[in-house]
Amino acid sequence: MTDTVPVVKTRGEVYEGIAFQFCKIATVSLIAGRYVLPVAAGFCSAFYIAAYLKGKKDTRCYLRYPLLISGFWGIVAAIAFFVILTKRSIW
Repeated sequence: MTDTVPVVKTRGEVYEGIAFQFCKIATVSLIAGRYVLPVAAGFCSAFYIAAYLKGKKDTRCYLRYPLLISGFWGIVAAIAFFVILTKRSIW
């Protein structure tokens, strides 16, 4: 009989898990949605920064590094908010 010890995630790993979910939402929104993108990208960016600050230095996301991902989605969020607020089209 073996004892199974539950794996305890660090706060950084928990934040990275949340950020990864928002990363997926932001990716889908980039393709399909106009108004969801800036909010999802903003949350994604914020949670990746939180994960990094709590010690998570790598992720499951394709870009791999929390600050790189946060920077990318932060720029996407800023551009999307600008486009929505000025009612301009980038396409």
